[in-house]
Amino acid sequence: MNLDRYFIVSSYALLTASFVILAATRQVDGVSLTMFFGALLVGCLIDLGRLRWNISRRLANGLMIGWLGIALAEWQLFRMPPVLVITHFVLFASALKLLKRKDSRDWLWLYVISFCIVLMSAGLTMGTTFLMLLMVYLLAAISTFIAYEIRRTQQSFLEEVKNQKIVIELWREVNDVRRPLGKPGVVGLLGFSVLALALILILAGPLFLVVPRVSRNAGRNSPAGLAQGEALSGFSDTVRLGEVAQVKLNPQVVMRVRVSYPRGLDDQERQHNLRWRGVTLDRYDGQSWNNIGPDPVPIRRHGEIFHIEPTSRKFAFTEQQFFMEPLNINTVFAAPRPVLATGLPELTRDLGDGLWTDARGFDKHSYSIYSDTFVPDDSSLAEDNSREFPRNVSQRYLQLPGNHDERIDQLAAKVSEGAKTQIETIRRIELHLKTQYDYSLDLRRVEKGDPVADFLFNTRAGHCEYFASAMVLMLRARRIPARIVNGFQTGEYNSKADVFTVRQSDAHSWVEAYFPKNQWVAFDPTPPAGLSEYDDGIMAWMRQYSEAFEMFWLEEVVSFDTSKQISMFVTAQNFASVAQFNVSRHWSRWARKLNFWLDGSLFNDDAIVEKNNSEPANPSVPNFGYRRLALVLLGFAVLGLGFVLTQRLRGRFGAANTNAVQQGVKFYQDMLRALERSGHCRQPDQTPMEFAATVKLSAVTEITQMYHRARFGQAALTAQEFSRIESLLRELKRKKSSPPPGLKLE
Repeated sequence: MNLDRYFIVSSYALLTASFVILAATRQVDGVSLTMFFGALLVGCLIDLGRLRWNISRRLANGLMIGWLGIALAEWQLFRMPPVLVITHFVLFASALKLLKRKDSRDWLWLYVISFCIVLMSAGLTMGTTFLMLLMVYLLAAISTFIAYEIRRTQQSFLEEVKNQKIVIELWREVNDVRRPLGKPGVVGLLGFSVLALALILILAGPLFLVVPRVSRNAGRNSPAGLAQGEALSGFSDTVRLGEVAQVKLNPQVVMRVRVSYPRGLDDQERQHNLRWRGVTLDRYDGQSWNNIGPDPVPIRRHGEIFHIEPTSRKFAFTEQQFFMEPLNINTVFAAPRPVLATGLPELTRDLGDGLWTDARGFDKHSYSIYSDTFVPDDSSLAEDNSREFPRNVSQRYLQLPGNHDERIDQLAAKVSEGAKTQIETIRRIELHLKTQYDYSLDLRRVEKGDPVADFLFNTRAGHCEYFASAMVLMLRARRIPARIVNGFQTGEYNSKADVFTVRQSDAHSWVEAYFPKNQWVAFDPTPPAGLSEYDDGIMAWMRQYSEAFEMFWLEEVVSFDTSKQISMFVTAQNFASVAQFNVSRHWSRWARKLNFWLDGSLFNDDAIVEKNNSEPANPSVPNFGYRRLALVLLGFAVLGLGFVLTQRLRGRFGAANTNAVQQGVKFYQDMLRALERSGHCRQPDQTPMEFAATVKLSAVTEITQMYHRARFGQAALTAQEFSRIESLLRELKRKKSSPPPGLKLE
């Protein structure tokens, strides 16, 4: 591959990398991506000479001006987000550049546009996919810019040579033989690009750690309409029965959760108690669930902490750190009974205990929740059997639709017949739904009538929404306040990253029933078949390591802010202080022991203590010590021996260890100076070998041959050869030969 072809391939690798980074944001429609990919392919064939067709510059300029009208229509008529409108225009303009013959300015324009695309994409996604693609882009950029500069310089040089009508020959002399140099290869260029990228990353690491940065909360309120994250059904004020099933068919990751459990819970209790609450729904109209009532109430911030609900419980809370993917929802997910929250710019709470924040749009974000996940046992709930509920609870959570099917009341009464407590009624209804109905996502939508009644008395199969809806209506028929909650199951635990990975397929609906003392307690009537199961094997193992790297990227890079910088510096300072103290302590102890040993004391702590407690010596009597004197003399002897050995080694091996070219020039210059004193002067037009032939001395010929090897052959001379050169030079200095006839004396 010659340089021109390498330059074209590298340039298109750069453009393709930026295009793939943009596609990875999932903010551009498939039609635009397909058309631009086709333009990349056709443009590459044009520049490689495989396709002779191309568009003219005048036509390209006209099409670009015409596209301004289309961009205006997209913005004003179709109400597309500004980022998408700008992206369409940039892709179209770049496609026009790709489909014509390009000069240096066109290439530079494409490079700048690719860089702008990468910058825009960095604002839309910051995952590990972006990191990998960015590394490819940087490698292609380094390779392309080096190849571009070499190609531009080469073209300028060839143009200059052509104008002067001269012939340039590149050769290299090895052992008096001139060998022509071939065309430069591209393997070395690619290797240098890889090395340059590695050095850039190594140097950028310390800068990343020390450069001041803005807090993670800054810039979260992105302007509305710039881009939109993926919408998630089932997490709004109105949810039509069956919408959660659409979410469960999608395996895409929604969030990752790291959990710190309170002490005293075993593994089974930990798994059982965890669900991620999202939306609480209370009113059912026979087709849809709604969240009625006033707007959510803002929760006051105390520094960085939101105090959601006071609690008098004395045991520790369950801490959850959520790492959210870009989603176009403003729901704050949390384990039941959230108490504290951090990491959110604002927080509101509705009457159903649902938490909300500002719309996130397209950015990844993280926050922490502290929840009281204690669940009372059935014996405690049996004692909490009062049927006197607060008025607002009764009005809100005992509602039944106007077209309520009386068969649901009859079924609830039959199932709970003989129950003496509220918890017993709840458990019987829960068990009936779990054991008498099948789980299925393949359901037809009921357009007429109550889909819950159709589930209970006709199909007898459904997914979690139907089970939870049926249980809520049956509990309300028995005058027990209940509500439905849409959220997510715990998710798949990744031991490599110590997080739960929650996907859309983990979407779930369950029930919360009200107890006067314990208030809202969760129940789940969905059969085990409706709970997520996760596979094992090599694919799961690879997925876990990939997600572990994703978590490292999110926590240590994306979320690396000023607080983490301060913590890192404080840790480093503490480590340095402790290390300095330990070194000083050990050095002081060692020096004290050495001092007593030199004075003749034993090398142990008892002798040191005894010496310290003894009476001070008479200052008039010198107490230098024979050991101290012997140690000083030994030190001088070692220094002298080291100096002598260093001088000998330098004289024997120093020349052999220096640069071969510099040393070759040095001994050849010494020979020329020795020959000048005897009348032999080298003329400017003589080569070293021609001069040696004129002198006609075997010593000169031998030295010149070794000079050729070191100077032009880049050969490292051995120590024996350097010794031979020294002896030949001494021989020339002693020899008083006369100059050959015809040689000019100076």
